Amino acid sequence: MSTALILGGGAPNSTLMAGALSAFIEENVKFDVISTSGAGALIGLFYTVPKNTSPKKALENSVNFSISDFIYDMLPVNYKVFNKPGKAADLYRDLIYSNPFLSKILEHPPENDYQRLFQDFFSLFINTICPTDLNYLSKGLCANVPFVEKVVDFDKLKNIREDFYINAYNINKMEMENFSKNEITPDHFHASFAFPFIYPPYEMNNNFYFEGASVDALNYKSLINNHPEVDTIVVFDILGTEKIIRQPRNIYDAWVVSIMVPLVEIARDDTKIFELKYNTGKDKRKLLKVPFNVPESQWPYVLDWSYSNLKTLYDAGYESGKEFVQKNRKDLNFN
Repeated sequence: MSTALILGGGAPNSTLMAGALSAFIEENVKFDVISTSGAGALIGLFYTVPKNTSPKKALENSVNFSISDFIYDMLPVNYKVFNKPGKAADLYRDLIYSNPFLSKILEHPPENDYQRLFQDFFSLFINTICPTDLNYLSKGLCANVPFVEKVVDFDKLKNIREDFYINAYNINKMEMENFSKNEITPDHFHASFAFPFIYPPYEMNNNFYFEGASVDALNYKSLINNHPEVDTIVVFDILGTEKIIRQPRNIYDAWVVSIMVPLVEIARDDTKIFELKYNTGKDKRKLLKVPFNVPESQWPYVLDWSYSNLKTLYDAGYESGKEFVQKNRKDLNFN
């Protein structure tokens, strides 16, 4: 029995996926192949090669990419994840994080709401005074995820038991590329995370890349091409379009909705194409979808970066993961 896990794109899905994977760890579920794109790449790396912590703790800590509710209610922007671009901004961040005192304040996981509020206010101050060269000719709003090397141990990736992939779209060649665990570096991650408009195209080996999830959110075809022996695929069900299409609460919420709606539709179409074209006849595989039971009252806020929302989504993902394992135990790999 060979089992694959697909982790798709869409940053608001991150803590849902993290919660479900945390449940999988507790249940000792194993995968032979992990195929990722977009935000799924970061969560997949937390699940396999987190830096200076355990996979379960790294997944739990994913909620700390949020903003304290008190601040988020006044300023609904995630200044901790979306950083200012430019060489001056990069130098400024290097100086801040090279200071042991400042880096400890900014990076230590908060133990309660008071610590979270203090850290997030301090982070707001640090990020507000950060210089930037953002201008009309800039290719993206934000710096390419400057913190990833602090939370992911890329050197360990080639030694993990599972096969691991991330995808990125090569703009120069106009084709999708998939990178295996033996070649993935921080550069490959940045290429896979360069979502149009938010991040600039990422240059690597004289080519420019956009996030793979913006073209292929679930990466089915590559998985089957690279591992035809896979007979069971576990995929996380992406947030429902009907729930996301709603009256936005503000201009920022409207912008996030405009990003997520097409991603959801791309993911749905990818699954339909896979089921109709690649998963038929003698090549048919078990496709197990993990449904996320998001509380109905949470849907108006499900795209927020507030701590309360991300914690609610993590808990929902955890419970959904537990339920999924119980219902599909006979089809999963525990070795």
